[in-house]
Amino acid sequence: MVPRSAMAVLPLVCCLLAVPAQAQARAEAGAAVTVSTCAPYYTLTLGWAGECGGDVLDALFTGLVEYAPGTSRMTYAMAKSIGTKDNRRFTVRLREGWRFHDGTEVKAHNFVDAWNQTAAAGKSANAFLFEDIKGYGSRVMSGLKVVDDRTFTIELKRPLGPFTQKLGHVAFSPLPDSALKSPASFQRKPVGNGPFKVVKWAPGSETVLERYDGYAGSSKARVGKLTYRTYQDDNVAYADLVVGRLDAMFQVPAAAALRAAKDLKGRVIHSVTGNVQEIGIPLRLGTNADFRKAVSMAIDRKTIAREVFRGGRVPAGSFVPPTAEGAKSGACGAFCRYDPARARTYLARAKAKGFRTPASIPLYYAADSGSADWVKAVAASVGKVFKGAVTIVPTTVKTFDAFQRMTSNGTVKGMFRMGWQLDFPHIQNVLAPQFASGGVYNYGLYRNPRFDALLRAADGQVSRAKAIALYREAESLLVRDMPAIPLWFYQAEAGYSSKIAAPALTPFGWLDPASVRPA
Repeated sequence: MVPRSAMAVLPLVCCLLAVPAQAQARAEAGAAVTVSTCAPYYTLTLGWAGECGGDVLDALFTGLVEYAPGTSRMTYAMAKSIGTKDNRRFTVRLREGWRFHDGTEVKAHNFVDAWNQTAAAGKSANAFLFEDIKGYGSRVMSGLKVVDDRTFTIELKRPLGPFTQKLGHVAFSPLPDSALKSPASFQRKPVGNGPFKVVKWAPGSETVLERYDGYAGSSKARVGKLTYRTYQDDNVAYADLVVGRLDAMFQVPAAAALRAAKDLKGRVIHSVTGNVQEIGIPLRLGTNADFRKAVSMAIDRKTIAREVFRGGRVPAGSFVPPTAEGAKSGACGAFCRYDPARARTYLARAKAKGFRTPASIPLYYAADSGSADWVKAVAASVGKVFKGAVTIVPTTVKTFDAFQRMTSNGTVKGMFRMGWQLDFPHIQNVLAPQFASGGVYNYGLYRNPRFDALLRAADGQVSRAKAIALYREAESLLVRDMPAIPLWFYQAEAGYSSKIAAPALTPFGWLDPASVRPA
């Protein structure tokens, strides 16, 4: 039995505990935070969501699954379950109680119809994410079927084990009936189902979001208002951050990287993101693997990362960013480490096998891509190691669009700047698009039947552990053949003001909106 004196105290204790909680709730509801974002490349839609704009849409929408900040671990969000017996046919069951910001219920057809619209028969930048689904390329994909209001099925063209991990990309979000009936309404003011809703929609200027109190997910908003302010110049954004006119930016400019910790009194976050920079080498140019390995070992990644990027890059020891499930640290081994003596040995081996070193090799990059400094540094490093026996010539293409056309249609006549940003944090998303035969971004035209067979076997493997082992074996073939040269992974150095507590970054490197809370 509880003593009477203790019983008398209990209500008072409860009340004393409740007051701080209520005060905290009021503080969160009233908190307004301003976040920098970059100018969107296109009008923001689910089909065009990328680094610029994807951060905003991430706050507005919640898909079937989501990724935990820091670990990239996938958990169910709107999905109650996603079942499969063969990695080809999936049954999706939705949780109850989810509503869009306009109050309408999120139903199975809101996913199916949105995916068909976003895929848009290949017209949008994110359309390729749907290419695994049966019927991709048609206005209505035959692999998507609505069973009832909270159930739909997905049939793929072939087995793909990590397909479920893919579904956390914002392109797989549901759309309300209003946007399905009038896609133009999305561009005027998108209606989502995420932790924040739109108050003012002005991509390229300043977009204002406020907390959606009807949100049914676990990642609830901790502040009342988020303002995404577009900056054309990161240095201007950083100056605003230092004086308190801005509360967070997910990447401080390189010029400020070394002093950011002092400027912001320690309020910085260092986090390797899902981006890898590479040098592409079209294999039709006749280079051999020993030569490509020699060039790779002649690149002083560590010095370039420090002097050019001022810590904004981490030397890559593999083809796969460490944020991806299945990534193996150091998979590239000695071939991705700076070793002048060994580089010269491999160049000699290449020549002994009949390879004739070209007088010079162009390394192409877009003049407007901001790549000039590191490209020149790579060329200088290689020239220094080989003492003129191999000369890389930095060569500009006037615009990024022209550069993309040249690399994608296979007309590039030399090495070229290449990179990959994870669409979803899994090793398969690095290997297949860039290196599989027929891969949508296989600009180097790498062909290896054994590599393709390993990917197919991994894709069909129900055991995640066995699948990862097969994907890693496929990566080991890339190390053997070196169809591209991994250079470095991007490292986000985010900064935030004293107004907010330590926020987290998403696997894509931008601010996780649900982690933002008042200090």
